[in-house]
Amino acid sequence: MRSIFAPMCGLLVPVVLLATAPAGADTATGSTTGERAAEHSAADRAVWDFVHFVSPSEVVDVLDAFDGEDPFDLSLSVAYDYSLRRSKITRECRNPTLCNARNVRDDGAYSEFVDFIDIARYTQTVHTLDLLLVLGLYHDLQFYTRWPLILSDNRSLDYEAETDHNFVDNIVGDLFTLPFTSPERSGIDYFTVGLSWAPFNQERDPTEPNWVLNVEGRFGIGELLQASSEAEGGGGESRGLSEVRLGMALSRRFQYIEPFGGLFAMVGIPKNDTYHHFDNPVEGQINTMPPVEGTLLFGMDIIPWENLERFQKLWIGLEISGTFHSEGRTYSELFDALGSSDDCRLTYARQNADGTDSGCYDTAGEQSFLDAWHGAYGGDALYRWSGMTDVENYATFMGRLTVGIQAAKYVKFVAGVGFAHDQEHYITFTDECNSEAPGTCGGVPGGGHEQYNPMTREAIDAPGNRFRVQETTVFDVFAAVTAMF
Repeated sequence: MRSIFAPMCGLLVPVVLLATAPAGADTATGSTTGERAAEHSAADRAVWDFVHFVSPSEVVDVLDAFDGEDPFDLSLSVAYDYSLRRSKITRECRNPTLCNARNVRDDGAYSEFVDFIDIARYTQTVHTLDLLLVLGLYHDLQFYTRWPLILSDNRSLDYEAETDHNFVDNIVGDLFTLPFTSPERSGIDYFTVGLSWAPFNQERDPTEPNWVLNVEGRFGIGELLQASSEAEGGGGESRGLSEVRLGMALSRRFQYIEPFGGLFAMVGIPKNDTYHHFDNPVEGQINTMPPVEGTLLFGMDIIPWENLERFQKLWIGLEISGTFHSEGRTYSELFDALGSSDDCRLTYARQNADGTDSGCYDTAGEQSFLDAWHGAYGGDALYRWSGMTDVENYATFMGRLTVGIQAAKYVKFVAGVGFAHDQEHYITFTDECNSEAPGTCGGVPGGGHEQYNPMTREAIDAPGNRFRVQETTVFDVFAAVTAMF
């Protein structure tokens, strides 16, 4: 999926979710700013990242300023999120010695299809503390900044249950060993700044819905992710991206319920020191950007109880969403395991760390390829093997349940759970040739073979060698407290 949601086209997809919810469908125009501070609409509350711990209805929650007797609105939020991601890693297998015994049909004949061998179970647990400051600038216009602090990020690979460990080791070879544990990471990946504006506000005009437009910038900071193992330590936490998120959201309050919907798009621009090579792509390289994301969500807030005079409210949020991830170059579940490997089929190293011959590419043709590759790219550290791979396009489907309570005029609490599932997809998906480049597709770079993609590795990217993730589930538990001034 190279052209769908092509990198810059994603910037044109409509803008991200945020708007304002009235106290009720019969709320009169000109209600006090105190009431509006207590009654955020379902479109406004997406100031928070829609894939994180926010109340679904926070998609449309916009503060304002210089409005009647209330010249200034500000809110501070602190949230905690625990996320557990689990996936099964499989690998294609066409080796007749290793796989045919596993491909016998009921009639005794061998299957002609590629076999997918269960390799490992990937587990990632992340603890995040999220800080959000929102400042009203003018009528239904707000500025916000968000700082997600990663307290702990643990990733590991282990044998899949009920597998033959020796058989799995033969399939994986020297690419990596199981079990594999990444270093414990912590830090900050990015911070955000954004603007949200509500051109329509049901609270100001009961005949109109809540409609919020949003633009957000995310700026990667901190130490860049580097492939590493637990024994090596380090590894960084930042993906090294600057991202633009655009979106819009709509909601409408009907007494005790407030349905809402939203549309988002996000495009990431890699920084110069990442292995995407966005600023200086080499001839033949296909993907120089991370996957572009587009999200469509629907949901409903149920408000079983509220007391407008005391600025109190209880709501239950239900949300479902689907996110499309385009093909792109990124950090996969095997990033650490493959990136820290010393297998010369990945590193293209002539010698091992101890100075001995690596044993790879010993024939005349293989040596010719290795000489050409090193002549073109070997002198640039950015083109060394990093563990980053091209990933096939896929979709994520998510559901979320949230409970929120505004206990008083200036404080509210939100907690909930979320569950998501990724479609199965290839995570080593780098094509050998770029049909859009000049020349022909050959086995070496240069010399009229400019279509050759230097980022590909036959050992993991060629059909029959590719790795794939299946049965991906993501479970989230989150809680937040907000103080409003």
